[in-house]
Amino acid sequence: MDWPSRFLIGVLLWIGFGKEASLGQDQVPCVCVVLGAPGEPLYGNMFQQWAESWHESSQGKTVQWIGPVNPAQVSPAQVGVVDGTSDRERLKAWIDRVEQVTDERTYWLVLMGHGTHDGKITKFNLQGSDVSAQELGQWLSGSKHRWVIAVCGSSSGPFLAALSHPDRVVIASTKSGSESNFSRFGGFFAQSISDPESDLDHDRAISVLEAFVSASRMTQRYYEDNKWLATEQAILDDNGDGKGTPADFYRGLRLIKRPEKGEVDGLLARGVWLKEPTQREGLSSQDKSLIEQLEKRLDDLRAQRSSMDSLRYYAELEEIFLQMARILYPANR
Repeated sequence: MDWPSRFLIGVLLWIGFGKEASLGQDQVPCVCVVLGAPGEPLYGNMFQQWAESWHESSQGKTVQWIGPVNPAQVSPAQVGVVDGTSDRERLKAWIDRVEQVTDERTYWLVLMGHGTHDGKITKFNLQGSDVSAQELGQWLSGSKHRWVIAVCGSSSGPFLAALSHPDRVVIASTKSGSESNFSRFGGFFAQSISDPESDLDHDRAISVLEAFVSASRMTQRYYEDNKWLATEQAILDDNGDGKGTPADFYRGLRLIKRPEKGEVDGLLARGVWLKEPTQREGLSSQDKSLIEQLEKRLDDLRAQRSSMDSLRYYAELEEIFLQMARILYPANR
């Protein structure tokens, strides 16, 4: 075979392998839902209902299901497949597959079940060997992707510090490891992620922040309606400081409180959706980044309102809205 023929075959093989690799990356599930060990049938039934809510919310997405999920609730087209003899190994294998994807993307990891905390080590209870907050943090260390991670279980608070990262939204059902009673936040979060009532800004899409605030309100209302003392308070971290912010810092999506030190969370979570708003679907990554910067300016401006001249405040407010409109609705420029 002459040199030109060998070169042509090599090019064709390279194109073919490149296409296969690209398809492989696209086939890595962007959502992983993990059901922990139920312990009792009552909790197992509840976890199945929560899984069903995620099944409905993630229509059109490829989902990696791990744990005792009822196969009848999951369509074959939605199932991702990973190797492993235990749920812990399957979770690690899925994360490893994600880290092989070269393009920066957004991945969701949702753990629903029970947790334990002995004062030093916090674990999420899986069927078989559990996974600790430190181990999960190590598995995700150095990831180039944006992550949305919700650890929905008792004693889950320490997962926040272990997983915190500037380009990562982390939610824990409890603010500390000592909140060890059964946590119901996971069920309300599963419901809120696709509930139209959670669309607080009425853009026909539900952001992570909207789902978090709505689920927290529903959790609080559950305890109030049953006249029980609330034994859980969910927190969200998305600025990388590992401290977290509860939902009562917000009225709707507007900040009404600020921490004494550091920055409040929520800006990143406000701009991440399981299904993006229609007007943002065609935006470039650069335009999406500009929108995030403008939303940060908007938050800062509102925080300074009481100390600003009214004319200056509304002039700056108008300019921010106009810049956002030019990006979101370019046809109306």
